[in-house]
Amino acid sequence: VGYVYGDSTSGQRALYEVGMTGLPVYNVNNNCSTGSTALHLGAKLVQGGLHDCVLALGFEKMEKGSLGSKFMDRTNPMDKIFNRTSELTEFTKAPFAPQFFGNAGLDHMKRYGTKPEHFAKV
Repeated sequence: VGYVYGDSTSGQRALYEVGMTGLPVYNVNNNCSTGSTALHLGAKLVQGGLHDCVLALGFEKMEKGSLGSKFMDRTNPMDKIFNRTSELTEFTKAPFAPQFFGNAGLDHMKRYGTKPEHFAKV
């Protein structure tokens, strides 16, 4: 079960509501990759012979605007990419996530000579 801003057992709660109890539930949180992470985990469980059938699902109740930090009492896990991005360029008023992805692409272009056409093929 994939979600970003839910409590640690949100998957169990969601499945309990539809009568699915007594089943293993794996909660995943991987920001923009949460859905693909849930699918990947489900596929590996089937491929590895641990389960014959799996259900990968996701849900989210988003706030207005871009995702932001919620836990100010600890080091942000994005601190290193934030620092590296700050070294490469100035941040704008745009949401951070698109700037991280875009600037990572620009960094790759500078380091390895990647062209926009290469990204277009991905």
